[in-house]
Amino acid sequence: MAEIEQSLLEIIKDHAVGLTQAPTRETLIADLGIDSFSIVEIIYEVEEKLSVEVPFNANENPFGDMKTVGDLIDALNNLIKK
Repeated sequence: MAEIEQSLLEIIKDHAVGLTQAPTRETLIADLGIDSFSIVEIIYEVEEKLSVEVPFNANENPFGDMKTVGDLIDALNNLIKK
């Protein structure tokens, strides 16, 4: 699981805008400065690097009730477990 977390943190870091330090589980999603195009790129990279299919509907909020990067990591871990 630590490998998945590290991979996702690296992917997010590559797309985040304006962060002064590397994202952590506690980093707020709102602070990442990620636009809709970056969301699509992140999903593509996650699917490629982690061999998991991420359900995505462009007409819905891709983060749902998620507030932090840790929420994203937990959601990804749940997808991989399925």
